[in-house]
Amino acid sequence: MSNCNDLFASFHDEIYLHSEKKESLRTSRNSIRKKIKKYFKETLGLTEPKFYGQGSYMMNTMVNPIEGEYDIDDGIYIEHLKKEDEENWDAPIKVHNWIVKAVTGHTSTAPIDKNTCVRVIYKNEYHVDLPIYVKKEGEHPKLAHKSKGWVDSDPKELTKWFNDQVKEKGDQLKRIVRYLKAWKDYKEGDIKLPSGMVLTILAANHFVTDYPDEDDAALTATVKAIYDELSVSFSLTRPVFPDEELLDWSDSKQENLLTKLDNLIKKAEKALEEQDKTKASKKWIDVFGDRFPEHPPEDSQSETNSVLKSAAPAVLGNHGRSA
Repeated sequence: MSNCNDLFASFHDEIYLHSEKKESLRTSRNSIRKKIKKYFKETLGLTEPKFYGQGSYMMNTMVNPIEGEYDIDDGIYIEHLKKEDEENWDAPIKVHNWIVKAVTGHTSTAPIDKNTCVRVIYKNEYHVDLPIYVKKEGEHPKLAHKSKGWVDSDPKELTKWFNDQVKEKGDQLKRIVRYLKAWKDYKEGDIKLPSGMVLTILAANHFVTDYPDEDDAALTATVKAIYDELSVSFSLTRPVFPDEELLDWSDSKQENLLTKLDNLIKKAEKALEEQDKTKASKKWIDVFGDRFPEHPPEDSQSETNSVLKSAAPAVLGNHGRSA
């Protein structure tokens, strides 16, 4: 078995969202918050809403995409409705319209009003999704869904649940989630793979803690545990309120996911069994794409080290001898 830990460390550094990018996303998010607060106060004459980040940004499991946009979610919590009975709340379509008007003109691209959120697009870079909630005291939030009305939803609970899982099982869990998201990004084509949220929950539920210093082995064991469970019962319940089924899929979609997971397991196991590190790295490249580094052949590596050694200047002491 070849040791690919250094290659996984390099790959993780490639896909990990570093502090500079996080700060850029945070600055843009805060600018949107400021604009919405101003619109509520000065145009609508209403109490400024509160905000709470959610999803992979808050879980610290975002990855750099191969292509396309970064995606962050920022929940808007409408304050002036939380003391009203639900039957007196404004319709979700009206509430969505407030947000659309508040952010129109913020970027050069018009906002998109989706069923579950309003999307602000920063051209060729990233987009910010703005789901809208009302949370009454002592109750779970309700999401403003344009077609379904006010529906149960509590993203804060999911973030807390995942962060508790990380506290219990270790930071390696977050790396496994990032690897799965990078795999999805590379392998997803016309047939969609599970959302980042679903992959996150699956990874946390089935994370194998036996390989704390071997991300390749931990990933392989975790994916195998996921596959074994879904092969018996293709089901996943949200681990917190509102406890809904997340994998109510057609037979063809189920079969596609199981096939892709099985292929991932087979390639990963072959990589783990491979004695030649270069060949092992190529098998991992087949899983993740060329963002995963290829280990140079041993003879090439030796030649490179020899050249570097001979080219390095000698460090001389006071008498002209090598120190």
